[in-house]
Formats: sequence, structure tokens, C-alpha cells
Amino acid sequence: MAESWTSGYVTEVGYQWGYFPELNPMRAKIALPCSGIACPEIKHACELGFGQGVSLNMHAAGSEAEWHGNDFNPSHAIAARELAEHSGAMVRATDQSFAEFRRREDLPQFDYIGIHGVWSWISHENRREIVDFIKAKLKVGGVLYVSYNVYPGQAGFIPLRNLMMEYLDRISPSGKGMTARIDETLEFAEQMIESKPVYAKHYPAAVKRLADAKTQNRNYLAHEFFNRDWHPMSFLDMSRWLDEAKLGYACSANLLEQLPSLTTTQEQREFLESVPDQMLRHQIVDFMINQQFRRDYWVKGARRLSTAEQMKTFNDLSVVLIRHADDASLTMKGPIGEVNLNEEIHKPLLDFLCGNKVRSIGEIIRKLQSDKYTTVNLLQALLILMGDNQLAPANSNPSAKIRKQCERLNRFIRNRSRDVDEINFQASPVTGGGIAAGRIVQLFMLALEDKAGTDEELARFAWQCLSARNQRLAQDGKPLETEAENLAELKKRAGEFLNKTRPVFSALGIQ
Repeated sequence: MAESWTSGYVTEVGYQWGYFPELNPMRAKIALPCSGIACPEIKHACELGFGQGVSLNMHAAGSEAEWHGNDFNPSHAIAARELAEHSGAMVRATDQSFAEFRRREDLPQFDYIGIHGVWSWISHENRREIVDFIKAKLKVGGVLYVSYNVYPGQAGFIPLRNLMMEYLDRISPSGKGMTARIDETLEFAEQMIESKPVYAKHYPAAVKRLADAKTQNRNYLAHEFFNRDWHPMSFLDMSRWLDEAKLGYACSANLLEQLPSLTTTQEQREFLESVPDQMLRHQIVDFMINQQFRRDYWVKGARRLSTAEQMKTFNDLSVVLIRHADDASLTMKGPIGEVNLNEEIHKPLLDFLCGNKVRSIGEIIRKLQSDKYTTVNLLQALLILMGDNQLAPANSNPSAKIRKQCERLNRFIRNRSRDVDEINFQASPVTGGGIAAGRIVQLFMLALEDKAGTDEELARFAWQCLSARNQRLAQDGKPLETEAENLAELKKRAGEFLNKTRPVFSALGIQ
């Protein structure tokens, strides 16, 4: 009997409606030059395994590029196409197998291919198809973004995950539905841990992962841990796979990992400097920080930038503050713990960026550079703030077409929020990607369209939408029961939205 088209992959429940900023090519335009590598102009882009298609559609709406996407789940393809129909962006979403997609002759050569997470959840045969696809369809000089579960951070959890899969397959009845089966499996695993096996003593991080899993979205868990295939691998094993497609490692898409002082101790850096092999050093860093999930850029034929070319590239790139200035922070969490940023350089930088105005990096350097703050200091500060999701790469002059695509997509998403809490993002023509916007924020935006203007009016509009569907807000995990309690909380949130969120959204082109 032929194997099911699912190939052991979960299809009973759809993937979460998430947005992943690392997939945004705008990020690569910053990350690659920081490592001295040229980033190509991206006219044709592709995302493999796009889930519900939120990232795919937001990146298409926020750019002039033509985007192709393939996800073998037809339900995902339908969702992605619906988003594309409303934005009018150039998106072609298909539901073929990786093998079928690779054999297509009507696809362009891609400047950029993105794969988020999927690599770890598929079979050896499907990884081979992906490598062959990249080899055939990624242009020379093109960029691959790939993220995947990695050793050593996943090593201790693998036996527990495999045990849960055995329970799911052998004991939990398939007729229950995937969500109920996951709940039952997690309960079984928790009971096993409560019996105090020696494993739990030796792998406390795995026990914490199980506890965290109980609080996570079941659709996410179904796709993350409960596929037949779940294969973490080492960085060097990944490099061997991608070497077959003529790809070389460029840099991490986690921008903080480009700054060793934020990810490793002085003692660790001294040890790393004693290792002569650069690729081996990257794998050693995974041990230093107990890496669980890598996000990396690879290129097919890297073109190294001279110092002059690198500085010209930075001069032409722009950034924007994506938080309200009052919420900008001088502390951040990194792999080695909480870090206090250098106030002497970061505060003037944040002050210059307040108001969420797009600024070119060249302009920032000209304004702030001094004997005290060198170009290198300022570039590192910008990288830190982008890695901490306080800044984002920006398009200084998005076209009317991009603005219209984002506006149409956002309006459709907001109207969905009347009924469901699914897509908690809005597309920004300035950042070329998604910005967090929860359901209540989207209801406030709908209220503004309905001519509401005060915090009281916004709160009442949102409450009408929620109460009509017998829904309530929750605080500390408990629902607010009365109308007065819900309205009071909504009014508080509406005030913050009007004072902080709305001005930021306006600056980011989210109307």
C-alpha cells in the first residue's frame, strides 16, 4: 500500500497563525553586510512550508518582489491564497509535495528562499528534495534562510519526546482527535516525571520543557513535537547537507549572535579563539549557550564586501524604532543573562530615533559619531537594538503599491478579528513585514474606522464585538465576568492604544 500523502506529518490540525520576522528579507539586508557579505536585490522569493501563510503574505504585501510558496497541506494553501487575494500582492501558493514542487519548470530562479522550522519535522527523503530544489532554483549569490532544532540544546529532550510519540501511537486512541490525544499524552508524561525517574534528575531542562509544553498552543505542539519525523541535528551536519547545494554559511539571523560579547563569556571567547577551524567554532558556540534552535543565513557564492563597499551599504540602509519611545529599554536578555546596555551610547541613539521616524544608518553615524562613539560602536548598538526587537530594518520610501497591498491585507485581518483571535499581526509597508497587533488592538482600529475617538468609545465598540459572541477578557488566567469589569479593562487598554500604539502604527504605515 502506498504511503499516505501526509508522510507522517500532522495534518489533522492546522499550524498556528504565526509571523516570523527572521523570514523577512529586509533582515538579511542588514545581517549579511554586518558579516561583510553582499545581499542581492530580491525580486523573486520563495518560502517552503509556509504554514497558514501569514509570513509569506506579509512579506509579499510589504515588498515589490514576486513570492512563491509551497506547503503540502491543502488547508494551508487555501488560507494563504485567501490572504493573497485580499492584499493583491504577487503571491503564488501551492500545495504540492517538495518533490513535485522541485520538478516544476515554470518557477523562476530565486534570489531568496526561506525555510522556518520545517527542516526538523520532515523525513530524510524530503530534506534531500529540499536540497535538490535549492541547488536547482537558488541563484548564484542568492540567500537561504533556514531555522532548525539543533544539538546540544535538544539532546536531553529527545528521549522524552520519543516516549510521548510511542504513547500517542500505542495507547491514545486516534478517534479522540489530535488535541485531546496531545493533552492525554502530556498528562501521561507528567505522571511519569512525578514518579521521579533518574532521567528527570539528570535532565532537568527536559522536565522544564514538558512543563512549558502544557501551557502552549496545541496546534503548535502538534506540528513541533508530534510528527512522525523530528530530527534535531548539529550545525556541522547541516553544513554538510547544504554543501551539496553549493551553499556556504554566512551568519546568524539572530542578530545578537553576531556579537560574541553578548553570547559568550570572556573565558569562552578565549577558548574559541584557540580553535583554528571557523566552522567548528560555530558548533562549539552552540555548546556554550546550549543552543536549541538555530536561525541562519547561507549563500550560494558569497561576494565579500570591501570596507568601503560595506560602509556604502550601511549608509544606504535605514532603520526605524518599532516601539513607543517610552517603552524603549536599556536592558535586554541574552544567552548569558540580563545585559545592561551602555547608556552613554544607546540613550542618544534611542533619543535620535524617537518619534519612530525612518533614519538611514549613514544619517545616524553622521549625527552621532564622535571621538567617543565610533562607527563600529554605533553599528554594534544598532545591531543590539535590532536583535532585541526594538528596531527594525526599514524602507525609507515604500511605494503606493506596497502601501495599498498592506492596507488591504490589514483591513481583511482586522475584520476577521471581529469573530476570531487568529492573526495577531498587521503588515507594515515601512518594515516590509509584520508588527504585533493583538485582537483587542485590531478591534480598536476597527472602532477608529467606525468614527470612535475616545478611550470610552473604543472600549464600548470592542465590548460589543466580544459580548455579541459571548466572549470575555481574562486577567491572570481568569475571565472577567461582569460588563463593568470588561469595560474598565478595555478602557485602560484603549488609553494605552491611543497614547502609544496608534502613533507608532501611524509612523510604520499601518492605517
